[in-house]
Amino acid sequence: MTQYIIRRLLLIIPTLLGVSLLVTAFVRMLPGDAVDILTANNEIQGADEIFKAEVAERLVAQGKDPATAGFPDRKPIEDAIVAEQLRKDGIDPAKATDAQKQEARNVFSRTAYKDAIRERLGLDKNYFGQWSSWVWNAMQGDLGVTLSGGRPIGPELRERLPTSIELGVIGMLVSICIALPIGVISAVKQDGPVDYFARGGAIGMLAIPSFFLATIVIAVAGRYFDYSFPLFYAKFVDNPTQNLEQIWVPAVILGIGLSGTIMRLTRAQMLEVLRQDYMRTARSKGLSHNRVVIRHGVRNALIPVVTIVGLQVPVLVGGSLVLEQIFAIPGVASYLFAAIQNRDFPVIIAVNMLIAIVIVFSNLAVDLTYAVLDPRIRLA
Repeated sequence: MTQYIIRRLLLIIPTLLGVSLLVTAFVRMLPGDAVDILTANNEIQGADEIFKAEVAERLVAQGKDPATAGFPDRKPIEDAIVAEQLRKDGIDPAKATDAQKQEARNVFSRTAYKDAIRERLGLDKNYFGQWSSWVWNAMQGDLGVTLSGGRPIGPELRERLPTSIELGVIGMLVSICIALPIGVISAVKQDGPVDYFARGGAIGMLAIPSFFLATIVIAVAGRYFDYSFPLFYAKFVDNPTQNLEQIWVPAVILGIGLSGTIMRLTRAQMLEVLRQDYMRTARSKGLSHNRVVIRHGVRNALIPVVTIVGLQVPVLVGGSLVLEQIFAIPGVASYLFAAIQNRDFPVIIAVNMLIAIVIVFSNLAVDLTYAVLDPRIRLA
C-alpha cells in the first residue's frame, strides 16, 4: 500500500505537467486578444506611464536627470516620439493637425503599453517559451498577476478557495445523506411505493436546474417569509452566523442536484448485491435482515458509488458557478468565469491547474477507499 501511494504521488508530477501543456495550448487558441480586450475596456491608465517612461529613458540617454528635467527638456523629446509615430502612419509631421498629433501619441502609448503587458506575461514568446516560463514561476509559488489590475493570483485563490471548499463539502455531505439512505431503502423495498417515489424524486433532482431551484427558493423566501439573503459575503471566521446563513441554502441546492445520480447508482448496486449468493448465505445463518443489508450489502455496493462521488468532487470546486452568482458567493468558479470573459490567461491557467490538482488527489482518495471497503482489493 505504501509503495502504491508513493508511486501515485510521483505520477502527479508528469500528470500536472501534461495538464499545464494542454491548458496553455487551449488558452492560446481562445478567440480574441486578451491585451486588446483589456485596452478596449478603457483600462489604459498604464499607457500614459509607458509614454512618460519612454521620455525619461531618452532623457537619461541625453545625460539629463528625469527627476529634475523641466518642460523645455521634455517637450522636444515628446514631439520627436509623436513625429516618429506620424511617419509610421504615413503622415507628414510638419503638416499634421493637433488632433493627428494627439492620436499619434495615443497610438504610441497604447502600442507600447500592450507590448509591455505581453512581455510581462510571456505572450510575446512562443508556446513552449510561455509554458516553461509559467511552470518555472509556479514551482516557486508565483502564479502570476491578473491582466486587469495586475493583482497577484495566488493570494486571490487562497482567499476564494476556502469558500468553494466550504460550499462543496456541505453540498457533498447533503448529497450523500440524501442519496445513500434513500437508495438503499429503495432497493430493499423494490417495486413498492417507496421505490417508485424515490426513483421519481431522483429523476426530478436530475432534471431540475440548480438556477431554477435557487430562483424559486429566493422568490418563496421573499414572498411568503419576508426574508432576503445577505448581499455581502462574510467569512466564517469573521461572522459564522451570516456565513452559514448565506452558504447553507446554495449548499443544499447543490447537494440535491448531485444526489440524484448517487441515489440511482446506489439503488442499482444494492439490487445487484442483494441477489448475490453470499447474501443468501448470511440470511441462512440466522443474521437479521437489517444486519445483512447494512453489514454485507451496503459495504459491497458502495465501491461504484465512491467512484461517482470522486468524479463529482471537481464539480464542487469549479462547477458551482450559477449558485455563486445567484447568492453572491466569491468562490473559485465565479473567479474563473470572470477570467474567461476578460481573456485573463494567467487566471484561467492557474484555476484549471488547481482543479487538476483536486482531481488527481480525489482519484487517489477513491482508490484508497476501495481497499478499505473491500479487503479483497490489494493496491500494489
